[in-house]
Amino acid sequence: MGSLSWITVIVLASDWMIRIGLAIRIIMRRASVPVSLAWLLIVLFMPFVGFVVYLLIGENRLGRSRVRQYNELTRGIDSEAAAMWQHHHVEWQAQEEFYRHAAKLGTAVSGLPPLTGNNLELISESGSMLDRLIADIDGAQDHCHLLYFIWMKGGRGVEVAEALRRAAARGVECRVLVDAVGSKAFLRSGEARAAREAGVRVVAALPVNPLRMLLARIDLRNHRKLAVIDGRIGYAGSQNITDDTFKFNPRTGIGPWIDASVRLEGPAAHALQVVFLRDWMLDSGERFEALGRFFPEDVLRSDSGSVLHVIPSGPGAPLDAVQQTFLSTIYTAREEIIITTPYFVPDEASKAALCMAAMRGVEVTIVVPERLDAPVVAAASRSHYLDLLDAGVRIFHYRGGLLHSKTMTADRKLAIIGSANLDMRSFWLNFEITLFIYDDDFSSLVRFMQVDYLNRASFIHRDWWLKRSLARRFLDNGAQLLSPLL
Repeated sequence: MGSLSWITVIVLASDWMIRIGLAIRIIMRRASVPVSLAWLLIVLFMPFVGFVVYLLIGENRLGRSRVRQYNELTRGIDSEAAAMWQHHHVEWQAQEEFYRHAAKLGTAVSGLPPLTGNNLELISESGSMLDRLIADIDGAQDHCHLLYFIWMKGGRGVEVAEALRRAAARGVECRVLVDAVGSKAFLRSGEARAAREAGVRVVAALPVNPLRMLLARIDLRNHRKLAVIDGRIGYAGSQNITDDTFKFNPRTGIGPWIDASVRLEGPAAHALQVVFLRDWMLDSGERFEALGRFFPEDVLRSDSGSVLHVIPSGPGAPLDAVQQTFLSTIYTAREEIIITTPYFVPDEASKAALCMAAMRGVEVTIVVPERLDAPVVAAASRSHYLDLLDAGVRIFHYRGGLLHSKTMTADRKLAIIGSANLDMRSFWLNFEITLFIYDDDFSSLVRFMQVDYLNRASFIHRDWWLKRSLARRFLDNGAQLLSPLL
């Protein structure tokens, strides 16, 4: 009995030493107040388990060697591309004040400038995007580079893999980088094996294993969605290599996924190439003696076309790139902001910016799916509604499927399309890719697509929202406490 008492004392003492040590660590890291409070609650109410959870996902540990390699590779690739852009005068200098603020900040936080002379195509249907991508792969002459968070096992993902196999058979270099978690099923499938046997290089980004758990946070994911064909054609947006059948469940009303992508031809394909090569060289270990063929000079024209700014973001990127550029856009808008996002869990700065924009007379509209595949995230999202509605923000629930399109338009002048949600995971945890398009005409096209979403959405009335049950409000507000960790 006495030995048991000593064991109990040792366990309790160890537990409190761990809690106090973690509390000091959390406070000294000086993270945002909501994040720090969330972790302090977990440490307080989850003895021992809280320590394990914090060890796995508590800090944005990317791994020192990866950060060092990333910085080294970035300098080499960036300098070669930048010299070429400057020589051909495709770097864009904004004259209008509305564009100038966004362009200067975007360049500062990303290291990439806005580039002029791009031909853009907005694609709002998943089938059309896959059709265009497959056709471009079939027309490739030198290389095909694809980077996606999710590569669907089965469905039309098979057709994309087959197109890459055909390209490899005729001597085209094909490289596929997919997230180790998001594309786990594909990486273990016969489709991936057949692609490798055909000469396609398929690599997992940010692999998860026990060793990496000790060195880096395992839920930092490569959430980018982009493709580059021959250094001339690029794709980016919200769509993975998925079709209309992806996670479609008619019984629960979840799906089909509704996405938006941009197909581009021009200098901006070079900027996407820079992003791909950085990630590829880190995760594949492949090195290139010369990069020139990945940046063909004959696409560098600046006489016409749209101005496009490629802004990559992720852990280690300066100044919270995607959050800062989103905030700048919200503060710059004077007439209208329309946002579509599936996962809406804003940080306090973003929510305050949206509320202040609405209060100063900007018509702020947010469109989110009526049904989401992540119930806790949906509840956390709803917890923010009342503050936004009180400020005059309009909120709509899209009824036509799971609206996965991540877009923003401001004053019908600036359009944003990419992989980043308006949530803290996209802002600080995931590697994302965002396109800023400084073009009135193209922004109008994106806005027209957003209005089509609104036509299939229901408006959330403040009076109706206040009538929700006490239990629903309690659950939503409880989920909000986990917002910094979602």
